[in-house]
Amino acid sequence: MMQCSKYDWSAGALALALLCGLAQAGSAHAAGAASAPSAALAARLAAFDGWVAQRMARERMPGMTIGFMQDGVTWVQGYGYADLENRVPATPRSSYRLASVTKPMTAVAILQLVEQGKVDLDAPVQTYVPYFPVKAFPVTVRQLLGHLGGIDAYRNPQAEQHFKEHKTTRQSIAVFEQFDLIAEPGTRYRYTSYGYNLLGAVIESASGESYGGYMRRHVWQPLGMDATVMDDPDAVIAHRVRGYRLAGTQVRNAEFVDISSRFSAGGTRASVPDMLAFGQGIHDGKVLSAASLAAMVQPMATRAGRLTDYGMGWETYPTGGRYVISHSGQQPETATYLFSFPSRRLTLAVAANLERVNTEAFAQRLFEVVTGEPWQLKTYVADAAAQRHYRVAQGLFEEGRAYAERTRAPYADGAATRAAFQQINGQALAPDAAAVRPFIDAARHPAGGRVFLAAGAGMAEALRASGIDLDRYSRGGALAFARDYVRLSQGAPAGALPRFEPAFEQAVAALASSWDGTGAIAWPAAPVSVATLDTTLRAAFRGQRAYPDFMPELLELAQTAAARGDAGDALAAGRLAVALYPLSDGAHALHGLALLRAGATDAAIAALRLALERDPLGAASPAALNGAAYRLQGEGAIGPATAVLQAAVRLHPRDANLHDSLGELYAEQGLRAQALAAYGQALRLDPGYPGAAGAKAAMRQLGGESAVATP
Repeated sequence: MMQCSKYDWSAGALALALLCGLAQAGSAHAAGAASAPSAALAARLAAFDGWVAQRMARERMPGMTIGFMQDGVTWVQGYGYADLENRVPATPRSSYRLASVTKPMTAVAILQLVEQGKVDLDAPVQTYVPYFPVKAFPVTVRQLLGHLGGIDAYRNPQAEQHFKEHKTTRQSIAVFEQFDLIAEPGTRYRYTSYGYNLLGAVIESASGESYGGYMRRHVWQPLGMDATVMDDPDAVIAHRVRGYRLAGTQVRNAEFVDISSRFSAGGTRASVPDMLAFGQGIHDGKVLSAASLAAMVQPMATRAGRLTDYGMGWETYPTGGRYVISHSGQQPETATYLFSFPSRRLTLAVAANLERVNTEAFAQRLFEVVTGEPWQLKTYVADAAAQRHYRVAQGLFEEGRAYAERTRAPYADGAATRAAFQQINGQALAPDAAAVRPFIDAARHPAGGRVFLAAGAGMAEALRASGIDLDRYSRGGALAFARDYVRLSQGAPAGALPRFEPAFEQAVAALASSWDGTGAIAWPAAPVSVATLDTTLRAAFRGQRAYPDFMPELLELAQTAAARGDAGDALAAGRLAVALYPLSDGAHALHGLALLRAGATDAAIAALRLALERDPLGAASPAALNGAAYRLQGEGAIGPATAVLQAAVRLHPRDANLHDSLGELYAEQGLRAQALAAYGQALRLDPGYPGAAGAKAAMRQLGGESAVATP
């Protein structure tokens, strides 16, 4: 029998508490006057409850609220605890820090002021914020909206991310106003909250109101967001959740940080129903014109013609061939995510009171429950020569179907579509494999003529005109999309539809045929041993050209095994990954990291080198290994995290940031000499790298001013 009285936040007791919190909060699921889910959907949501409880227990999550809104149906559910110490359940009304989900709200306010003639997107920011110092190049409002203004992010995180005192707008700008630009505006994407702080100052100057006052009157209240407020530690805020962090496997109270310094970039607090109301409301035309909305969701590009996959306040990358905009938030006390599928009138939102947790996974699972569609079909192609054919098919599908879902208007005229096909046939499918990759990498970007979009949108339009419902490709994916178009074009009168090269048509047919037989194979719903997986999956995939890519599941399996101290199972998962997916950089990186945990350093380095050979920018890149180390550090595995960074600097000895991270981990362990050496090497390699100021500050703390000596 489940008992909910024991006060003990060990892993097992926390899992029990989460289940108890779920039971206490389970009755509160509907928000407002919206209709309830259908009986079939309600049954799927009930099963979702169990999945959430298991996932939250595994990740030690104290509390979370999640929900969706679609076609008059609103469902919101709280899980676990908003306050562990006082046993306050998380509910739909729980108030979470939104963190960077504030940014699209700020972008809406800017575009409203543009509509009112009070802001010019292409004016220098000093037009509205005259006290902001003039830089080497003009920085415009538009560039700030798209993180293209050359404004840096945190340079001294030890100070800038831990402010305890309240800051005014002027004081918030003063934190970074003397920073030099990191690049000429328009030339480099750099995600930064400081740029959005400047936009908050623009709003105040152009409107004559405080940021919070303007947002309340012109954005939040018109959308019925009555629970959305500026976060204020002194204010009494109804249903405020307590924030937590993990120290190893133990849940601890989050550090107190006054986030007024991030006011218009991440300084708000709201409930999940308010997040949903925002995501849905802007597409109902309540706060923006159709023209402003269209501009807002258009991805920006650098001057060199590379898409940033960020518009004005929204991430804009297509997913599973769907048109979606989104934004995540990570901050002390919180983790949030907001997804909007405008053409489906579907919005999903999730907020948790644990730092650095993957809230996206919960939103993805809820999407699958609500729609019955997989979030993303993951396909592995077992033949190296055919992998580029699949990459072409995937690019055409993602760009083309997402565009078709967004609008029924043709993207390009017939001549432009045929020209895109000719480019793909002549370059993406050329015999010289070395020349193919750069073309494919550029094909979705303006620098590459956006040929995937021009050709893919034409394919989608032709398929839809033939009577095919494009929704079928949510389950069939890129291979079914490409095969159906190939069949359609082959059966059309000569010249009626553009054709692909015969080699591509034949490869697509073979891959799609293989996928027809393997695509329905699912990862086991119930836990099974690695040995059982090895036997089952090897048999199922033997001799196949295309089959499901279970790398995320194998990675999770290995991480879970490592976390419980089972190095054997972690290694077995890594070996199975390499056996099933030998062409995958992620498989070899997983094997390498498992070998590191087992202490086999030389073998681990060899495996990581294989990963680099397969993709220099993939799972063994400096950024990926740095991220893996910080994940381990967050779990309290400081030794394994250090081992990862030690291996990383052997693989990438010229990367300053890796040496900086290694210095940070050494310092955390009290290894002063090693920390000073690592920080010093980072500064010698690149005195101006983004973390240089923080490294110098850390070295002063470790050894005084004389420790900071660079050429």
